[in-house]
Amino acid sequence: MSDTEMPSFNSCTEVNAMCPVEASLYGDYFTMGACVFFVVAFGLNAAAQGWLTYKSRAWSFGVYLAIGTLMEMIGYIGRAIMANNPWHFQAFFMQLLMLILGPTFIAAAISVTFKHLVMWYGSQYSFMKPALYPWIFVGSDFVSILIQAVGGVIASMATEEEIPDEAMLDLGNALLIAGVVFQVVNMVFCGGLMLVYFWRRHTAIKSSAAAASAATGHGYASGSESSVNAEKAAGRSSSAEDKKVHIFIYAIVASYIFIIIRCIYRIPEMQSGWGSDLMQNEATFLALDGAMILIAVTVVTAIHPAFFFPYLGTGNGQPRNPAAADVERPVPPPVYRAPVGHDLSNRI
Repeated sequence: MSDTEMPSFNSCTEVNAMCPVEASLYGDYFTMGACVFFVVAFGLNAAAQGWLTYKSRAWSFGVYLAIGTLMEMIGYIGRAIMANNPWHFQAFFMQLLMLILGPTFIAAAISVTFKHLVMWYGSQYSFMKPALYPWIFVGSDFVSILIQAVGGVIASMATEEEIPDEAMLDLGNALLIAGVVFQVVNMVFCGGLMLVYFWRRHTAIKSSAAAASAATGHGYASGSESSVNAEKAAGRSSSAEDKKVHIFIYAIVASYIFIIIRCIYRIPEMQSGWGSDLMQNEATFLALDGAMILIAVTVVTAIHPAFFFPYLGTGNGQPRNPAAADVERPVPPPVYRAPVGHDLSNRI
């Protein structure tokens, strides 16, 4: 490298007098301990997911989740390499692409569960067929993946040049931002559709419960029988199985929110430009990107469908919840029958 050349990934391969760490894209060394921690944490999650996917047979969920988790692990391996050498271009490209795309695959894994939850709680409350949920939710996730992947490749190609191509760099950055914005909008939209589904179900259950209560309130049925009928009409279940499904829903909702938080952070981080103060703030990145995704992954790995929602792996396309099919049917009042031996003909 000559004295007149600007430090770049094309002209620098290691830190020296001509290629100081301050001139690198991130302006400093990454913290090795933090990088190793995330590599190990994501690696353990990926190993657990492999066994749990085999056990549950929830292939789509497990494969998307594992791909996203492994991408995160590879991304932090790249950052660990850069902790020793910030001018390692292959490591820069690896961590840039993997940490951009990983969360989208994890979001896709969560989106897979929506179809099965609709089938479990009753497809009659959905305004579209359950089979369409993966096409809409996961399909839009892959649009986001494609946009971000193209943006990452273009941006990395621009930074590799001796004199970065500003137009190409701006294009790559714009595509990265557009991909993340699309992911946020998509996740909020898909989450909104699920809220609409549960609102429709809640409204239908409430109406059915009121109808059942009115039907059994004429004194013909005993108190215990009336209670059981109303409970069935409301679609409620006190079984341990149903409680596990509820826990699983809480887990994927929490993970979904953590991924959205990460995406919201990445928008201004990339919009501020390459080498900006926000991009060079490693602590903020680790807290709002690394930690958010690690928590999301750990939660859905610990509360895995293998134990909490095994029907995700059955793949038979049938309604799961036995109570779901009866929820909308109000219980009719019993027909009055005269006691044996009583002749009512003379009363007509």
